[in-house]
Amino acid sequence: MEHFNGDVSAYERRNSTGNTTFNIGENTGNIAANSRDFTMNATTNKDGIDPAAVVMLARALRQAAPALELPEEDALEFTQLATRLETEATNGSPDPSRLQRWGGSIVGIFNSPVVSGALGSVLAAYTGTVLPGLPPA
Repeated sequence: MEHFNGDVSAYERRNSTGNTTFNIGENTGNIAANSRDFTMNATTNKDGIDPAAVVMLARALRQAAPALELPEEDALEFTQLATRLETEATNGSPDPSRLQRWGGSIVGIFNSPVVSGALGSVLAAYTGTVLPGLPPA
């Protein structure tokens, strides 16, 4: 498109094969380009968050909780946050702001003085990968 001054028609005219591939980042909906005789495959992850990855993260966090040796109150909060993440991610339409908020709280626990060691650092990094945009661990 950059070489066609943003003119979609000019871009399409240059294509002699009849097949067009669109690569669009950060898409939150589906696109039916050339709406005739087309095949469309789409994978959309709202705000870059993959719900299946969030479920895996939540389960890993709950499994790791005993090894983190958190004080009882912090351990309870930690496992509740992980359960909230999983519940929201399995919802038909997960709310990214809730996932971000709870993920941020989990990273906050990892950054607190009650957590030390490599496991906490690895889990904090994993959380930031699954939920992009969180404050660094």
